Amino acid sequence: MSSIPINSLRKVIGQYIIIRLKDNVKYKGKLESFDQYMNCHLSDAIEIIEDEEVSRYGNLFVRGNNILLVQLSVDEL
Repeated sequence: MSSIPINSLRKVIGQYIIIRLKDNVKYKGKLESFDQYMNCHLSDAIEIIEDEEVSRYGNLFVRGNNILLVQLSVDEL
C-alpha cells in the first residue's frame, strides 16, 4: 500500500478539511488525527448534504473505508 495519502494527511493535521463519503455526504472539520486505515477524527465538524449544512458535531470519527475524497477546505486556501 502506498503511503502517499497518509503523508499528505500528516501535512494538514490541525487544518480544516472536507471529507466526501461514497454516499455523497460531506463532512467539514478540523483534522485532529488519523490512523493507517485513514480513519479520521474531526473536531468542529459540520455535516453537508447537497451543499446544505444539516448538522453540527463537536467531534466526529469517519471510517476510512467510507472515504471517497479528502480535500483542504476552501476557507483554508
